[in-house]
Amino acid sequence: MSELKIPFLNELSPSNPIFTASQLIASGGMIKIDKINWNNFSHLIEVKVYTGYDDRYLWLNYQVGGELIRAVCHADQEPVWQDSCVEFFIEQEDFYRNFEFNCLGVCLSASGSDRHSRKSLDKSSLDQVLRFPLFTPETLPDGETPVSWSLAVAIPLQLIGLKAGSEFRANFYKCGDETSVPHYLSWSPIGTLNPDFHQPAYFGLVKLEDKV
Repeated sequence: MSELKIPFLNELSPSNPIFTASQLIASGGMIKIDKINWNNFSHLIEVKVYTGYDDRYLWLNYQVGGELIRAVCHADQEPVWQDSCVEFFIEQEDFYRNFEFNCLGVCLSASGSDRHSRKSLDKSSLDQVLRFPLFTPETLPDGETPVSWSLAVAIPLQLIGLKAGSEFRANFYKCGDETSVPHYLSWSPIGTLNPDFHQPAYFGLVKLEDKV
């Protein structure tokens, strides 16, 4: 089973996202989203996630290799999984929450015990999830040439019930249902016959390391 330890980094700050992103790369825990679970979708894009947390946020810095960008969704809770998308699913007690982001930082989030009975995260809570995308709608590439992109996000610890020393189960994903080459990559392997990220049975183990 996949395992990840996320370090406490006290120099992270939403007011300086460029410095924070560099600190995550330099000192954070790193994983690769590189599992091809379904032979019909064998397209592999290089994706790394640099992780860390501070007193307020869980930080995830996604670095995505060359891809033909798709970013049709511009409002939260739209179907961002159809775009160039990265995702974080976290299991808590008898439910799990999905945070899905396209390359513009547009977010979809909901919670429930399975994929069919989910409740969307309310707007006021969703607005607390900070996003720092490389691209804006005005600077998006034309989609005809592969480009690399990045997205750093900060999820409030209080929102997902985490603190120093917390252990939980989670998975990290890269997908793009309607991109020019559909793909479904994961950090922790998934053993279903068809693409399905809503599989907490296959989540890996994650721990927020104690503060030093």
